Amino acid sequence: MNDTTAAAVGVGFIAGSMVILMLICFVLYVLMVIAQWKMFVKAGEPGWKAIIPVYNTYTLYEIVWDTRAFWIYLATCALYFVCTAFSGAYVVEGNQILVTGQGNFIMDIIGFAASIGMLIFMVMSSVKTALAYGKGIVFALGLLFLPNIFTLILGFGDARYQGPQI
Repeated sequence: MNDTTAAAVGVGFIAGSMVILMLICFVLYVLMVIAQWKMFVKAGEPGWKAIIPVYNTYTLYEIVWDTRAFWIYLATCALYFVCTAFSGAYVVEGNQILVTGQGNFIMDIIGFAASIGMLIFMVMSSVKTALAYGKGIVFALGLLFLPNIFTLILGFGDARYQGPQI
């Protein structure tokens, strides 16, 4: 086997693996949409809201918490991504852009604080979701660490929507 054949086999293996991974991700996405659809219907919301990526999160916050919390969470996410994008020092050499690793310290600190804020919102959202569907803190931990499995349990299980809890 020459180098060209070996490279072609390697590229084919990587491409095939990527296709399989994409199919698995697509199936998981469809399962999550179906589970959220059922969760929304249990809460009296139209199920189609689960299909639209950011709107489904807005709807979830609407039924388990408050929409103001969603907007704060969204702003925190945007702040994190902006700080991450602009924290590195970029140098252009010829036709390449290099990151020197000498970033903007203030942007790093703000990005870190935003990531902590995102984590807090994720924990609170998990707790609020579990409580709104009559589950406890242990279930909230499941939603936080294994969201795909526990969303399926909420959607297809016997959980009943009880409304936002304090």
